Amino acid sequence: MAHPEDQICPWCQSEIVWDPEIGPESACPHCFNDLGEYRSIQLTVPRSGQLDRSEDEDEDEDEDFDAYEEFDENELEGMDEYEEGAQRLLDHQEEAPECPSCQSFMLLAGVHRQADTFEPFVHRAARQPLLPAGFASQVFVCPSCFKVEHILAEKDRLAMTQLLKQVGSQ
Repeated sequence: MAHPEDQICPWCQSEIVWDPEIGPESACPHCFNDLGEYRSIQLTVPRSGQLDRSEDEDEDEDEDFDAYEEFDENELEGMDEYEEGAQRLLDHQEEAPECPSCQSFMLLAGVHRQADTFEPFVHRAARQPLLPAGFASQVFVCPSCFKVEHILAEKDRLAMTQLLKQVGSQ
């Protein structure tokens, strides 16, 4: 049975048992967040699951709310189609890296060839550049957060792998 002095941390949901001689903790011993009322809010939700409506509400507000619900349903249908389209494209990709921001699978958008702007660096141990001047990278875009990522094209990946193996065997 829990003592009335026991409490749950609102931040990490860990049970905090404190010694009656010392008194209550001012910070959670697990996540070190403050336990006072600072940065905490108390919410009460009606048990019926319905919002309380006052009798003073105007009918125009109800109509606006109903129109908003219809818009929201149409938007959800559009999102379902969007997600279905993205999934169909992903199904036909050989590679689908995860987005580093939101962990959704990324769509292949194309290939970017490095032209005159890339100047290769030659490592002394390798005696040749890791990447040639005209290397290519695959461009991926996240359909969820629209982050763009570049990944070295397979041909250039294989060439770099072989070069590093040669340097490692010397």
